[in-house]
Amino acid sequence: VAKLNARCQTKFAIEQPLLQPLPRYRTPDYEIRSVSVSSFSTITVRCIVYSVPSRLISHRLTLHLYHDKLVGFLGTTPVMELARVYVHSSQMTRRARSINYKHLAESLRRKPRAFLYCQWQNDLLPNDEWRSIWEALKRQFDPDQAARLITEALYIAATQDQELQVAQYLQTQLESASLSVSTLQRAFASTLDLEGIPTVSSIQHDLSSYDDLLQGGGGQSLPNPDDNPAPTQVEVFHRCVADPGTSSHPRALVLCAISPGFERGRTQSPRTEPDCSRAVRGAVALRKVLDEL
Repeated sequence: VAKLNARCQTKFAIEQPLLQPLPRYRTPDYEIRSVSVSSFSTITVRCIVYSVPSRLISHRLTLHLYHDKLVGFLGTTPVMELARVYVHSSQMTRRARSINYKHLAESLRRKPRAFLYCQWQNDLLPNDEWRSIWEALKRQFDPDQAARLITEALYIAATQDQELQVAQYLQTQLESASLSVSTLQRAFASTLDLEGIPTVSSIQHDLSSYDDLLQGGGGQSLPNPDDNPAPTQVEVFHRCVADPGTSSHPRALVLCAISPGFERGRTQSPRTEPDCSRAVRGAVALRKVLDEL
C-alpha cells in the first residue's frame, strides 16, 4: 500500500490544500429492497435466511442493505437491525442462514413441540454450552418435557437478557436432578421495583360547575327540548292588494290602490266577496315579494 501511495504522493500534496471538508451527512450507501415476513418469522435476502421478531409475521418490510448490516422499516418506522451475513467463497453453496433465538423464543414457548422437529435446532441454541444442556435434557426427560424446559429457558434468557445465568442454573439443576419448569420460573421470576414508582395523586374538581353551565350561568334553567313549543300565529292580510286577472287578459296581475294608512299590524274586516279567499292568498304572496325588495 505504501508503494502504491508513493506513486501519487506528489499530486496528492498539490491537491490536499484544495480539498473541501467532508459533507455533514453521509451519503446513501445502501441498497433498498422490499421483503415479506414468512409464517416462520424469516426473510430471505440474497439467498440468506434471516430471522426477525415474530410480531412482524405477514408484514412487508422495506430493507436498507448496508455492507455490514440490514435495517428493516415498517412504513417509515425502523423495527429491526440485523448483522449482514456473507457466504465464504470456499463453501460449496450460496445459501446460509442467520437465526436468533430471541426472535422466536416467544412463539416457541407457546408451541414447545415445534422445537423437537425444527430444522434450526442448532441455530436456535446460543452456543455449545446450551447444546450440551439440550443433549442432557433429552437423556434425563421425555421429549415433550425436555422441549418444554428448553423453550422456557430460552424465553427467560431472551426476555431477561440472562443467557449465561440461565445456562449455569440449568447445569446445576441437572446435576442435582431437581430441574422442573416451576422451579425454573420461580428462580428467574421478574419482580417490579415498587419503590422506584412515584406516587401520583389526583384531585377531582367540583362537578357543580357543570350544573351552572346547564343552567345558563345565571341561575335560569334552559328550556326543555322535549316540551312542545307554542304555535306561532300566522299574520293574515284581509285586504286585497291585487286582482289575479282581468276579463281581457286572464293571466295579467293588476295591482289595486292601497291607502297610506295600511300597515302590517292593523287588522281589518275580511271581504265579503265570494273570491276573497283567493285574493287573500295572492295578497300574502305579493306581500312577501315586496318585503324582500
